[in-house]
Amino acid sequence: MAAALPVSSRVSLRGALSRETHGYPSLPRGAITEVSGAISSGRTALLHQILAEASARGEACAVVDGAGAFDPLSAAEAGVDLRRVLWVRCGGRLDFAIKAADMIVHSGGFGVVALDLCEAENHGLNRIPLSYWYRFRNALENTPTRLVVMCHASLVKACALHLETKRERVTWRGKGVFTGIEFVAEIRKQRAALAG
Repeated sequence: MAAALPVSSRVSLRGALSRETHGYPSLPRGAITEVSGAISSGRTALLHQILAEASARGEACAVVDGAGAFDPLSAAEAGVDLRRVLWVRCGGRLDFAIKAADMIVHSGGFGVVALDLCEAENHGLNRIPLSYWYRFRNALENTPTRLVVMCHASLVKACALHLETKRERVTWRGKGVFTGIEFVAEIRKQRAALAG
């Protein structure tokens, strides 16, 4: 197995959303935030920043890993306190991922619950009933939990905030030494009550 390259990433935000201390978005509590974008667009970097901030505040976090894409080593290198993260691996079973996220959201006690559906097939994602997302939204209301749904395309109609990540540029040092990728997260949907 090859050693991971030290890659830096910077995620900036475009849109009218307040920022937390490190310059990335303050996600609404008691609501669903959807993060979408193409491969290598910054979705994972943004998720790592969200988990790092939450775990630094002492919050319990959960990652429902739909297809085995979560890498705890890169998350730890990004500042995530893995002692505060529940990692649920679903082995590519979309139905398991949805059920696991539902149980975790309904159990309470988590600051962030991330549902990673980035590797799921479109035909499976299109079969998720719209009512599931409203069930999540209703379960989250009046709680401190933030449900972050990661996907390659917009999926969640009941989200309070939809961020789309895009790669801005690749950074190099000298001749051909890769040092990182800079990303931007653009607000695509935001409930009026969240605007600040």
